[in-house]
Amino acid sequence: MKLLIIDPNISLSSPSMKGVVRALPMLRRAGVEVELWCWHCDPDIKVDRMVRLPRIGAIRVLYTHAFGVLARLTNWWKFKITKAPRPDIIYSVAWYLPQCDVCHVHFSPWDWERRQQELGVHSLRDLIERVSSWFSLRNANRSLRSTTARRILCVSEAVAQDVRQISLRHAASLRVLPNSYDPARFHQGVRQLWRGEMRARLSYTDADKVFIFVSTGHYRRKGIFLAVESVGLLRQQHPEAKLLVVGGAESRLGALRKELSGSIAGWREFVTFTGNVPDVEKYFAAADAFLLPSYSEAFALVEVEADACGLPLFLTRHHGSEMILQEGVNGRFFEFDPVRMAAVLAEFVSGAWQPSTGQAPKKALTSDEYASALLEIFHSVCPGSIDSSTQPGQGIVMQHPEVSHS
Repeated sequence: MKLLIIDPNISLSSPSMKGVVRALPMLRRAGVEVELWCWHCDPDIKVDRMVRLPRIGAIRVLYTHAFGVLARLTNWWKFKITKAPRPDIIYSVAWYLPQCDVCHVHFSPWDWERRQQELGVHSLRDLIERVSSWFSLRNANRSLRSTTARRILCVSEAVAQDVRQISLRHAASLRVLPNSYDPARFHQGVRQLWRGEMRARLSYTDADKVFIFVSTGHYRRKGIFLAVESVGLLRQQHPEAKLLVVGGAESRLGALRKELSGSIAGWREFVTFTGNVPDVEKYFAAADAFLLPSYSEAFALVEVEADACGLPLFLTRHHGSEMILQEGVNGRFFEFDPVRMAAVLAEFVSGAWQPSTGQAPKKALTSDEYASALLEIFHSVCPGSIDSSTQPGQGIVMQHPEVSHS
């Protein structure tokens, strides 16, 4: 069986590609010939063929749109003009190539469009993001109308419902394939291994209550201002509360610091920025709880990883949160209001509410389970082409979004 994977960044640094990258060795052991079309690929990834699509300069605002155009042109030239043999399965992440067999949706532009209308435009950055989001929404709608995909994979039940509402003709082909995590890195034992060392490195005392916020960008969408403001309000009654912000390039963090200084007084007294780090699990070990008041997600991988490390989750009700948070068990939901958020956080800091311990992630998959699920999906699209005897586990059931709800 020949498989073509299309994504600009085929790397473990990409949340939408981590599960696929970790599944590649198993796919190849099952006899799958893998070809990649990308801009960047981790140097240690082993595949049968890799095609780096042309790239001009450093494209930022329309990054994904430019790659999609190049993927379509390459597909047209290779399979229509030169008549090269088409792979058995073309797997496209997002909307890069509508002429695919399996499309994997990792974000809901429809949900983000609704949220942006509520938030409004208050800066040039907001305006640029609004324009980029409009292109994404237009591209998603056009792709759904024209796609040849026989399976549309959605990362969460909420995203699947959005796709189903936009395009009823794809309802039968929808499957929910949740995010995966690496249990060798993210497990409850990391807190015992690294907690003391990391808290000392970050200058936290035993009395401090540390909430961790993890993101490499998209800070407005992720709710960083809500996070900082709510912890600031919490400190009025609980001065031991701190906020640890992990991820982000220094250039973007510098701009974020200026924005915070112009809107939230005294934030420097309790907020610590680390920038990008290669070992986020060690920072989870230093924290007491995970905080993500995001306006729009699909199924945030950091929520899965934090939960696997045993941190209670404090989340707004965004897409994917239904897949991981059990209210009152492993975390708490709150509204998009810093005062109400602070009240919920105070119950945890004071001890009035405590999470249950030892819970496995609700609907996330381990790396091996995710690889096995991908193999089953590809087999369903192209029956008889995969040696199922090489799969480490059987019976990973893909959820049908119309009947599977939390």
